[in-house]
Amino acid sequence: MKKLILGALLAAASSVGCSSSTTTTTTVRDSIVDVTWSFTHLADNSVRSCPSGFGTANIISQTIDPVTHKLVGAPIIDQFDCSAGRGSITLPDDTFLVWVEIATNSGSSKYAESAATFVDTSLGDAKVDTEILDDGGYFFFTWDLVDSRTNAALTCRNAGVTASGSVEIVSMSLTTSSYIKADKFTCEDHYGTTEGLLAGDYDIMVQAENNNTTLGAADPFSDTIHAQNGLTDLGNIVIQIP
Repeated sequence: MKKLILGALLAAASSVGCSSSTTTTTTVRDSIVDVTWSFTHLADNSVRSCPSGFGTANIISQTIDPVTHKLVGAPIIDQFDCSAGRGSITLPDDTFLVWVEIATNSGSSKYAESAATFVDTSLGDAKVDTEILDDGGYFFFTWDLVDSRTNAALTCRNAGVTASGSVEIVSMSLTTSSYIKADKFTCEDHYGTTEGLLAGDYDIMVQAENNNTTLGAADPFSDTIHAQNGLTDLGNIVIQIP
């Protein structure tokens, strides 16, 4: 399937002092974005097929402002058969978030949607691989670092987090005590999404560390992972640095 978003560019220059003119036409080629989708049962990492009754995969492309990180305009939606497992779309030069939504053919019900991938089509063609967990999901969160004594905001560097450090989130299952997952992120990013986690309730700890030495932590809390690729937003986590 191919979608063409049309645009016209015309450059003209007229001569001075003689009856001739020159016209230059610039052709802009849309970028091709190849998108794949797959289904995984996280408990045993087995590959699954499209869920019964959900035969459509919508590839959704939404323009995003790279400075403000706000979505702009209406999304572009390209429809494919779920069973195809892949589809190619064309997008103009811009910055996009691209994700896949699995839905009924009528569009009346949604099974799940994948995580979004940032795509800069000004750099040329791109590839986006998505995975949907039928028995798990993800935690998303943002963070700030503050001085525990004054509550003043700290940069990662001032907090002592170097290139060898990170912000770490540890998710501990309340159902299976041995199921503990840790994810580390670059401190300066101030946001992150965990790897896939089995559906269920978790105790959560978020800390800043450097060379595996804890520099400070947020108050521990609990939250829930929902199945079918659910994304649980933990909000903004404040990490106290003593």
